Amino acid sequence: CRACSFRQGVQQRGGGGGSSSLGGKMEADIPAGFSRLDVDTLAHVASFLPCSEVLGLDCVCREWACAFRPPRLSLHITRVSLRGTPLSSALRAFARRFPALSTLSLRGSDACGRDVGVLCTSFRSLISLDLSGCDALQDAHVAAIGAALPQLQMLSLSGCRDVSDAGLAALLAHCRSLSSLLLGWCDISDFGLLSLSSISTSLTSLDLSGCAMLTDRGVAALMRRCPRLASLQLEGCREVSGWALATVTPRLRELTLSGATLVTDAGVGAVARACTGLRQIALRQCRSISDAALATLAAHCASLTALDVARCGVVTDRGVSKLAAGCSQLASLQLEGHADVTDASLHALAAGCPKLSLLNLWVCSNVTDAGVAALAQACPNLTSLDVRLCSKVGAVAVSALAAHCPSLTALYTERAGPVDDEAVVRLAAGCPRLALLDLGMQDNLTDAALLAVAERCSQLRSLSVAYCKQLTDAGVSTLVAACPQLSTLDLNNCTLLTQTTLEAIAAHCPRLQSLDLGGQPGSGQRLATDAGLLELAAACHGLRSLNIRYCSDVSAEAVERIKDLLCANVQVRQ
Repeated sequence: CRACSFRQGVQQRGGGGGSSSLGGKMEADIPAGFSRLDVDTLAHVASFLPCSEVLGLDCVCREWACAFRPPRLSLHITRVSLRGTPLSSALRAFARRFPALSTLSLRGSDACGRDVGVLCTSFRSLISLDLSGCDALQDAHVAAIGAALPQLQMLSLSGCRDVSDAGLAALLAHCRSLSSLLLGWCDISDFGLLSLSSISTSLTSLDLSGCAMLTDRGVAALMRRCPRLASLQLEGCREVSGWALATVTPRLRELTLSGATLVTDAGVGAVARACTGLRQIALRQCRSISDAALATLAAHCASLTALDVARCGVVTDRGVSKLAAGCSQLASLQLEGHADVTDASLHALAAGCPKLSLLNLWVCSNVTDAGVAALAQACPNLTSLDVRLCSKVGAVAVSALAAHCPSLTALYTERAGPVDDEAVVRLAAGCPRLALLDLGMQDNLTDAALLAVAERCSQLRSLSVAYCKQLTDAGVSTLVAACPQLSTLDLNNCTLLTQTTLEAIAAHCPRLQSLDLGGQPGSGQRLATDAGLLELAAACHGLRSLNIRYCSDVSAEAVERIKDLLCANVQVRQ
């Protein structure tokens, strides 16, 4: 690890490498810098290091031991950060260093029953625990957590598919202070909801997304038993309709019904009338939702700040106009997939919703440059805009965003109208905070666009230039060198790129998590080679997704070696 390398370097400079050199030379040098840093700053430094390296920091010298052993309140351990270290071993080591830990996230760690046993005996002060995606956990493990950690206030078991009503009841027999409980895609039924009555006075946030056995009857009973609920997630609960929420508590502020196909305009109306203080509601893919639901929300929920009606039934300019007139606090709006939404909607939003910060217009094929330009001028706080597959939105709209929206951090233009180098140059100059930029299928772009982004947008974390076939090694190499925070990079079908680009990525992108180097049959993709990919895997330890489809120069042996280097944490698409 870096700590050990640093220690070895100091030993060499001190001569002889003995303990006196380590104790004398290091303890004379290190405090000069570190003694001036407060505990919060040191914790921030440690947050950039993988778990396996944090464990070694207090072994460097006595000063570092004091610096990196303050009471730590929060810790996130993933399979990637472990780099092959058994989770149970890491938990024991962290427990010795941070005995007062209060918040622990094992999301994505593949924790199993053995790890839960270590967790329950080692971290007795936890009040927040995230076990999302640990699908090896069963009812007995959840019961053990409840018995060992009765003081828990937040628990996430999302994706633990074998946790059932019995496990939930065993948990709640001990944990009576839970205020936030995430049970998405667990095996929970109406019967299991009855046990929630034991935490009715403390429960304020509940996620039951994907619990397919829930019905209106169970949800209605839940509403009666838990009057303090402020956030309820029921995504994908296909047997639940809006009528189950007609008696919902007026305290409800956030509601997700996406994919609940029985929800209708009338059901949304019942919710809106009962919860006039509603702030956020998601109705994505509720096929029976139309303009009528938007009109009802506008009439009764003036404090609404976020609405998702992507790919619903029929949403048109009429519904959006009423929404904009009645919900002036609206900050986030998802309109994906509604071809009947035109510039009239954008003008209404510009007039009625000056606080709008996120707008999704993906596949709203009838909006144009003029509408986006009007919106940009009226909504200077816009931070995210999605105009993918909006063929009438192009360089003019991008230039308007550059001129009026300096806080823009995310822009999606894949398969939109033509965007040229000049527009991207303006965008980079006017929006230096860009963190996500999708320029896929913009085949007019050249290296000039990338050089502008490299010069102005050093905070860039995600970039797609898929099918931009005029880009060369020089442009991409310059960009990755200037944007060290890149975690997602899509170079699919950039046919002029070679191994030189891959070497630059390996040298400058240590935080890379997703890389697309794929091509098409006969595309002549020369970017991915065995040597280049092995160099990449050795440098980018956090890589999780790698697409090398139709990269004919990559051997099966190299793919296996890549998986070994990354401890099998990477998904390789071939």
